[in-house]
Amino acid sequence: MMTVSDFEQRRNDILEAVIEVYVTTASPVGSELISRKLRENLSPATIRNIMAELEEAGFLEQPHTSAGRVPTDRGYRYYITSLMEAMRLSAEESGRLGEAIQVLQQLEAEAYFHRVSDMLSKLSGQAAFVIAPTVKHTTVRQIELVPVGTHRLLCVLVGQEALVASHMVEVHEPLNRDEVGAVAHFLNAELVGLPTQEWLSSLERRLLAVNDSLYYLVKRSLYILQVVLATEPEERFFIEGLFNLFAAPEARRDPHKVQQLFDYLDAPDLLRELIRQDLAREGTRVRIGQELGLSGVEDWSYVLSPFRHHQAVVGGIGVLGPKRMDYRRTRALTEHMAQLVSLTMARWEAGAEA
Repeated sequence: MMTVSDFEQRRNDILEAVIEVYVTTASPVGSELISRKLRENLSPATIRNIMAELEEAGFLEQPHTSAGRVPTDRGYRYYITSLMEAMRLSAEESGRLGEAIQVLQQLEAEAYFHRVSDMLSKLSGQAAFVIAPTVKHTTVRQIELVPVGTHRLLCVLVGQEALVASHMVEVHEPLNRDEVGAVAHFLNAELVGLPTQEWLSSLERRLLAVNDSLYYLVKRSLYILQVVLATEPEERFFIEGLFNLFAAPEARRDPHKVQQLFDYLDAPDLLRELIRQDLAREGTRVRIGQELGLSGVEDWSYVLSPFRHHQAVVGGIGVLGPKRMDYRRTRALTEHMAQLVSLTMARWEAGAEA
């Protein structure tokens, strides 16, 4: 006689099999296919009955009468939290990734994060993204000012971890080359080593305390950095492999679904804000379909893993694709790549201090 635990195990096995088949085929899954996959002494009729119970429990749904069944968001969530076994990349694959990342460490941060996103996109077959810190969240090692005419100058901030930011600044009063050099010398003497969040308040205090000979130097320095920090973003968002989303069967059935997703990617206060919220929590996060909380993108999901510097989360790397993605491999890839990015940031800092 079958016990309750035996029955639950059978039900879990069938749900897991349906999800794994659906990930591969993108077509509703029937009982006969599950019967062949499980290779157990269960008739298609018995499997059909269990699948009907899974549907009644909200784990599966039947898109069309007489069609097979597909997982629901609830089914995916149960699979990820209760059924999915952790996967580790093979030693060979992990070694190849480590070597590739080591080569990329020679690049500046922006190029590096683009390449890392592209690498993860190719490995996962989906779109991949990195949300990375800017110089606003680092300690700047050098400030360079380059005059471009009498009323314009280029301000370059060279931060830790190979972060570089450059901004063109329009100045109201003309600055000759010697004056630009004096401002740059002052900025490097006063601000290098301070967190960027303290720059403006530090200069404002100096502005109240300095004598006449330094007043205009501090005032011009303050204006330049006010412009630079106002235009420097809080973080940078890199995404590669968007074409993979168009190739997904979900997109071929309804291309408008991809366009809606792109609209959210272009709006920093929507999908990216959700990513920022998930990074504030501990560990890898998976958002499935309706869990994104955004109308029109219920067919998509993402897997996001944080990367760290000095034990603090400073950014994240993730995969964005149809909710019919291979979550087991995707999670293993994002977590491994996040670890490699964390190592990169430590090596960048070590190289800067050497």
